Order: sequence, then structure tokens, then C-alpha cells
Amino acid sequence: MVKIFIDGKIFFVKSSYNLLQACLSKGFNVPFFCWHPALGSIGACRQCAVKVYQNKEDDVGSIVMSCMSVVQKNMRISLIDSDVKKFQKDIIELMMLNHPHDCPVCAEGGSCHLQDMTVLNKHHIRRYIFKKRIFKNQYLGPLISHNMNRCITCYRCIRYYKDYSGGKDFGVYGSNNKIYFGRLEDGFLESEYSGNLIDICPTGVFTDKTNINNFHRKWDLQYTPSICHNCSIGCNISIGERLGKVCRIDNRYNLSINKYFLCDLGRFGYNYINYNKVYQPFEKKNNIIKFLKYSKIISLIINIFRNSSNKILGIGSDRASIESNTLLCQLVGEKNFSNGMLPQLNQCISIITKILKSNEFIIPSISEIKNYDVILIISEDITQTASLAALAVRQAINGFHSFILKDTSIPSWNSNAIKNILQNKKNYLFIIQGDKSKLDDISNINYYGSIEEQLQFCLLLLDRINNSSNLFSYQNHKICKKIKFIAKILCQAKKPLIISGTSYNNLNILKISCNIARSLKKRGLPVGLMLFPPAANSIGISLIPSISLDSMFNIINSNKVDILIILENNLHKLYEATVINKIFEKVNKIIVLDHYNTKIVNKSDFFLPTTNFAESSGNILNYEGRLQRFFKVYNPNFYKKKIYKLEGWRWIYAILNNIKSFKLIQSISIDKIIKFCSKKNSYFKYLKNSSPSAKFRINNQKIARSSLRYSGRTAMFADINMHEPKSPIDVDSMFSFSIEGSQQTEKSFSFSPFLWSPNWNSQQSLYKLSIQSKNQFFLYNEGILIFKKYKEKHLSNFFIKKNILNKKISVNSFKIIPYYKLLGSEEISHNYFVNILKIKFFYAVLNRTDAKKMNIYNNDILQFQINDNIFKFPVKLSSYINSCHIGLPVGIGNIPMIFLNKIAIKLMKYNI
Repeated sequence: MVKIFIDGKIFFVKSSYNLLQACLSKGFNVPFFCWHPALGSIGACRQCAVKVYQNKEDDVGSIVMSCMSVVQKNMRISLIDSDVKKFQKDIIELMMLNHPHDCPVCAEGGSCHLQDMTVLNKHHIRRYIFKKRIFKNQYLGPLISHNMNRCITCYRCIRYYKDYSGGKDFGVYGSNNKIYFGRLEDGFLESEYSGNLIDICPTGVFTDKTNINNFHRKWDLQYTPSICHNCSIGCNISIGERLGKVCRIDNRYNLSINKYFLCDLGRFGYNYINYNKVYQPFEKKNNIIKFLKYSKIISLIINIFRNSSNKILGIGSDRASIESNTLLCQLVGEKNFSNGMLPQLNQCISIITKILKSNEFIIPSISEIKNYDVILIISEDITQTASLAALAVRQAINGFHSFILKDTSIPSWNSNAIKNILQNKKNYLFIIQGDKSKLDDISNINYYGSIEEQLQFCLLLLDRINNSSNLFSYQNHKICKKIKFIAKILCQAKKPLIISGTSYNNLNILKISCNIARSLKKRGLPVGLMLFPPAANSIGISLIPSISLDSMFNIINSNKVDILIILENNLHKLYEATVINKIFEKVNKIIVLDHYNTKIVNKSDFFLPTTNFAESSGNILNYEGRLQRFFKVYNPNFYKKKIYKLEGWRWIYAILNNIKSFKLIQSISIDKIIKFCSKKNSYFKYLKNSSPSAKFRINNQKIARSSLRYSGRTAMFADINMHEPKSPIDVDSMFSFSIEGSQQTEKSFSFSPFLWSPNWNSQQSLYKLSIQSKNQFFLYNEGILIFKKYKEKHLSNFFIKKNILNKKISVNSFKIIPYYKLLGSEEISHNYFVNILKIKFFYAVLNRTDAKKMNIYNNDILQFQINDNIFKFPVKLSSYINSCHIGLPVGIGNIPMIFLNKIAIKLMKYNI
């Protein structure tokens, strides 16, 4: 920390900051545009001017750009000098020359940083009377709208899209006063992180197209802090709602995870909530559905439980909360509860959990990935399955400066100087994969092969790291050369990182990843290990005692089962329809709890509609065992009085405790459920610490979910009742469902429902608050690493067979391997992206040589058979996928996960 003087007052700031950061950290409103905390400074917009004085005697000073100025001891600066204010006002006026003056009707109004800075600089008179420059807007796909006339040429978008996220299809064109940011031609933005352009842009050049028919001003939305449920990373988000519809997802700062960015799935995947809703509980008899009130259906189910003399089984889900799964386990008993995962996947999750419990390895958070200089990715396309981790890997590979700038005087925020000194020097990335991935462009070595060949490659690599001689007997010299180089770089690394996951449902892949990490650790290296499970709460549900699905199906086949309860689990994603139908035929009553209309819902005898993650409160555990709390943004029963939607844990608690009153079950708080879960499972004793309880207050008030400018509340229900309805009470959290309550959200930044700071309405206030509040964060916002409390244990090396290469499969028989797509592979958002946005997703991947033999070309229709099922898919050819292998989107549509590693036969071109 160094002492500086700001307008005569003493402040202590970090010496690593530039002047702009230093001023923002102390709460001063210095205007800026081109600076971004993740992108650094380039001094392009000239807006962040301050005056610097040489000493006490200097009363003239000189104007400098604060984002490009180093903080120095005893530095004297002024933010309120008349010259500074005039300079800033003149710059903003120049920016507004060609900018549309349509703030009252502009969709970005209230979320526009330019609007905030214009007001801050007190520019309110328009003097420019000539014609404005006009651009043609581009079609950038169904997710993002483009309005180039709002551009102020801050260059943030291109610096983010191209330099930071590695996008190739977006650039800057033109010169002088006609600079254009866009694509060479209209088309879908290819980057998995394109949605961040909405936040990056300080004006409204890029806006959310997906909510164009569901748009409301920022201040007219009700917000809540929450956790993204689309993958195992657990990014922090803020959800905005109006009239029972989710209108937007904003990034919520978490220092350990997502910081300033979200992937496109996390930003846009929520839209399924508004298109696929199930509201009413029902009973089905003789294929006739009868909708029932809460008290009636609970009474029927409780009576069935009381009269049951045979087995009662329960199937949980890794997309349901810890509380819901724990209560279901309690309802049916540990020996009758399954976590709902395929046996192969269950084994994989068990070994990941075992590694987490051992505390043997460093499990980096997403934001810590950038500190590693050599990264090895084994059999996991993280761009599609854990996308924000792939974005962090890019920063690690491009972040060579973090290891050499210690010996220079260049600060880390000076992005152009860093580029010049590095001269394209990068850290090392190695990828072992079944097909090409989006990270291949920055990797040093890629190895493509079948699952068995990937394992063989990793075993040889492990032998090389351990100085074994097995490599010398291997015949392929090109592969030997790759293995020697990778092993050499890994052993010479300062901080190596091994990344893998469960994409192949292969236990050996996880074992070999762990063995490689252990061998590097034995060499004294601070190795990191990241193993990604498939779903938001895979780790959480693995801590609940359970039996496998195979064991449960055996129970059903060999015993009389009265009741089977299925909690938020679409079994058709896992098994063929014939298997599920045979199981269901042997069960007397099937009770399904879900918020998503699946085939399982249609086969249930009793259906209980649960709330989705935006309507629920609960806890989940991410890939590193980080416990995080999510909150409901609204109560769905408030908007529709005749529906009965509850959290899964509320339905199960009602059955457990014979609660037939809807009002009474709504009054049961999650704090009570958390206390119950903590007693039943020692791993969940930290649940109560994941957030403040519902009793938490600021100045004896709950925290308001809506801003003071929230409008139209009285008129929202005027067509139904002239009287304004009373806002519901949230018994589960410290938030209120209204504008009533504490608005001091900047003082409780870790749990702010929405981003706001005095004079800063836009999302850009995050950049100010994240710096200002870095030393004031509640620990809750970071989440709780529950396994860090356990003592370190050293696991023995996992055993893997050396000769794992299979014999060649017969001609015209193709082994199925999975491919994943960020927008489309995730189960509950799949229908939205494919059917609503019409994003093309389904295809079969074939090796070019195999396709040529069958006279098949790109986009031809391929017909093939798996078991007794006939499929027809468009073809996408690849030069990297192994011969006699076919890539399919397993787990989606009619391709269940059980088909993974199975054989497809009778491949032929289908002629329409």
C-alpha cells in the first residue's frame, strides 16, 4: 500500500493499481470507457482524465489519463479541478456527436454506461446540428442484437472477443470516423462467450435478443442472487423477473469463480423457464388426467404410503438440490434410494468425490487456473462441458506475463506493453481428445484417438514421467516424440495442471489423470487437478448414501414395488424407452416431481410440479466441493393463485410430516430443512453457513429485491383486482419480494440482488464495486469448500490394465463416442435452443475416410441402427475422429447415455 493525496486528502491504495483503479477503490466517481478490470488499460477513450501535481508547490499540474498512470508514493492528484471537468465534458460531447439521442426510448436506457457517464459529466446540451454517421447493423445470430450507431469506439468488444476469449469471426474494420465492429458477413457469432459483449459494451451496440418480447427496464425487474445450474462450475448470477417471467440473467461477481464473465449457456439458457412450465399437480387413471388441489393430492399420496405393504423406492437427481435429495433419501430409506446416475457415471463421481475428500491435490478454482503455466487436458472438451474453465485456460496460456513481469517494471494492467514485451510467448497446453476442440488453436500438441488409444497414450506418458522404459518398446515414433516432449515440459513446469472429466463415463480416464498428477506431485511440483462432473449437483448427491440404478432395477424386477418416486430425473436421458417401460410396468404407483415436462411426467400416476432454480431456494456443490446457496426470485403461486408449485424438498417434507395445508407447507422455511439435513449427514453440517439465515437484517430490514424506481406495481394486477395485492413473504431468505426493505446493496455486495451504485446504474458498476469491495466480501459469497476441513490423505496409485487396446470391430460396425455442444447438450435448456431458437445441433460425426467408402459427404443423411432402433442424422465429417467410430449427441433426444461406447451398425446413406 502507498500513500497518495486526492484533492488534499490522504488515502492508502495498492501500488499495483493504476490511478483509475486507485480512485475507484476509494469510492470516487472517475468516468471511464475503454478500461476494464479483466482487459487492462489502453488509454483510448481519453475519458478518465485527472490532474497530477509534481509537488506541494505545483499549483498548475498536468492532465493525464488515470488508467495509464502508475500509482506512486506521495502522489498528488485532483479529480475536481476545473480543467479536468472541462476536459471530461468535452470528450463526452465528442463521443455524443454521432450517437443517437434516443435515451428515453432506447432499450439500453438505465443499463447504459454512456448514459451514466454523460450525466456524471453534466453534459446535457446538444450543439451538433449536422448529419450523423449511420451504419448498417448486422445479423449476429438469435442471441445478440447489433446496433452500430451507438458505438463510441472504445475498442472493448474487439479486445474482449478476439484477444481475451479467442474468437475468430469478429473484427474491427474501417478507419478515421468510420470504424466498424462486426463480422465480415452476417452470421451466428461462433464464440461460446459472445453474450459477454452485452456487458462489455458500455453503450447498447450489443443487446440481448432473446428477451426482445419479454423486455422490461432494469429498474422494473425484481432480482435475486443465484447460482447457474447448467454445469458443475456453479457461476454466480443475478436473476431478473417481472410478472412471473424471467427476463434476464446478469453476471454476479465471485472472486473465485466467474468474476466478470458468463458463458452463453449460463446467460441465455434460462429462457426454457418461460417456455416449458408445468403448474398443476394431477392424478392419472386409465390415461385420464385429473388436476387436483394441493390438499387432495397430498391426502391421496399419504394414504397410498400408509397402505403400502411392499417396497417404496426413490430416484434422486444431480440437478436437484441437496435438500430435496436428502429428504427423498429420508422418505424411502438409504437402501431404497438411488442418486439417479448410470452405474458407470456413479463410479466416476465416486472416485472424484474420493479424491476431493483426500485433500491430496490442489483443486483450483476457475479464477486460479490462470496461475498455471503448463496444462494437460485429458479426454474432456471443456469448452462445451465446463465452458468458463476453457475461457480461464485461454488466460493461463496467454498469461505468460504473470511469470516474467516480476522481473520488469511493467504493471499487469498495461495490456499493450505486455503484448509488446511478450512477442507472442505463451505457456504450454496439451490436449488428448477424441476429436477437434475449440482450444486446439492455442495448444502445443494435440493427440486424437479412440478412448482406448487415449488411455494408452496417457499410460505411456505416465511411464515416461516415472522414467519407465516401456516407451522405448512402443512402435509409433511420432507418438513417442509427442509423449517425450509433453513429459519433459510437465516435469519442468513451475505449476502444472491436469484437467479431465466424465464425458466418456470412463473410470480409467479419471484414474490415469489422478496418477499423472500424483507422479508430478512426487517430483515436488505444486500440481493442480480438476475433474469435472456432468451436472450442477453431481458432487452433492454423491455424498448421500444410495444404491445404483442397476441395483434398483433389480429390486423392481425381483420384488413387488408399490411406489416409485422420481425426483427431477428424466430416465429417458439415460436408458432406452423399452427398458424404462418394462420397469414402470412392474411398479404399482409412480410419483414424479419435476419442473420440466418430460416423458417421465406423462407416464406418472401422480405428478407434483416442482419449482425450477429461479423459483427455488437450496444448496448445491460444484466440482471442487464448493457449497453455494441459490435463492428464488419470485413465488410462482403469487402470480397464479390456482396453481400449486413447491420446491421438491417442500413436497417431500409434506409427505413425511402429513402436512395437508398448502399455507402451512409454504411457511416451512429452508433453515429448518437445512438443520434437518445437517443432522442426517455429517458432510452437510456447513449448509447453514452457505448464506445468512432468513433472520438476517440490515438496519432491522430485509434486503429489497427491487429498486426504489420499480414502477407499475399497483397497475400490474389492475385487470384482475383494483386493490393492490400484498407482496408475499419470503420465509426462506433475508430478501423481500418488493421495494420495501434495505436498499444499501453496495454495503452488502456479496449478496446484492442487483447491481447498483450511486450515479452508476449500468452493469459497469460491477467494475467499481468489485474493486471497492474486495476487502469487504462476506465469506459466504465465495462459497464454502467443505472438504478443506478434512485432513490430507495420500491415496495409492489407481490400478489400470496396461493392455487396454481393443480388437478392431467388424466392418460397418462403429463404436459410439459422445460429442457435446454448449448450446444444446444440456438437458433442460435443449428444447429452447433447438426448437425455439432453431439452432442446428443434431448430427453424426464420421471420419472422412470411412464416409468416402460409403459415398457419404457433409450434410448427407446417414441412417444407422443401435440395438433395435433406427436413426437418421445429418453427417458432419472430421479428419480427427478415429476410423470405425461415430460421434453422437448422447443423452439428448432419442440417444440415451447408455448408448455410450455401444456399437452402431448398418450405416448407409439415406436417400430421401
